[in-house]
Amino acid sequence: MAPKVWLITGSSSGFGRIMTELVLENGDICVATSIEPTALSDLFPKYGKERLRLVNTDVTQVDEVALAFSVAEQAFGHVDVVFNNAGVLLAAEVEGTPEDRAKDLFDVNFWGNANVLREAVRFFREVNGPERGGKLIQVTSCAGISTWPTLGYYAASKHAMEALARTIVLEVQPEWNIQIMLVEPGFMRTPMLNFEFHNKLAPIPAYATPAAEQTRADMVGERIKGDPQKAMELVHKVAQREKLPLHLPIGADAVDLIQEQVAELTRALDEWGSIVKDVVFAE
Repeated sequence: MAPKVWLITGSSSGFGRIMTELVLENGDICVATSIEPTALSDLFPKYGKERLRLVNTDVTQVDEVALAFSVAEQAFGHVDVVFNNAGVLLAAEVEGTPEDRAKDLFDVNFWGNANVLREAVRFFREVNGPERGGKLIQVTSCAGISTWPTLGYYAASKHAMEALARTIVLEVQPEWNIQIMLVEPGFMRTPMLNFEFHNKLAPIPAYATPAAEQTRADMVGERIKGDPQKAMELVHKVAQREKLPLHLPIGADAVDLIQEQVAELTRALDEWGSIVKDVVFAE
């Protein structure tokens, strides 16, 4: 079987770095994009340009995203799988988050990922064609379904990406042969998580309580049980399937948070469903 061509964003560390290594170790080809592609230079001597291309890509820039796909096309003729993973994190209460920091987060987590999502669908349809199609693996978060104190804007960006990706799923025509999977991890012990929380914004006085500090403490270091290596091995394994699931929550905490959200919505429907449906014009 011919090797698959993967295009990975945010490949310099965390999930992206792990997935890049998994792809290469399993005999496939990788176009690894990042704002720090030199972070992967240690892999180049082992795999060479026949298996690995490093592309400097800022996903917030539409032309740079298009260039990354163009590099893949020129080098390998197609892209089979896009792992849309670039992201940043910010830990701060909603009231204590400066607007410019929130906008910077949305630029990457929503607009940047949206740029890749749109280009991937176009590329699969117009370059690959329906015979090859393509798979898009969109990394969001369980916080894109539920949420967590101090993660308001992060969760909002992931909620937005979940909504956009699910809309694309409804818009893509079946004959295009394009599949989309939403990966929704819980807390994972990645460099991004620890770095961002150790450099978190200080709470404003109203939120500087022991309970709030404990909430923050629970999200760093050894308190985090999620193993990113095992998580990405699972995603890579599922990606080999002929048919992808739409949702792939990962981690016990992700399952718990999502189940709590489902239960909360179910209670609302049980309590109010018969009343709120009755808001239509009389026949």
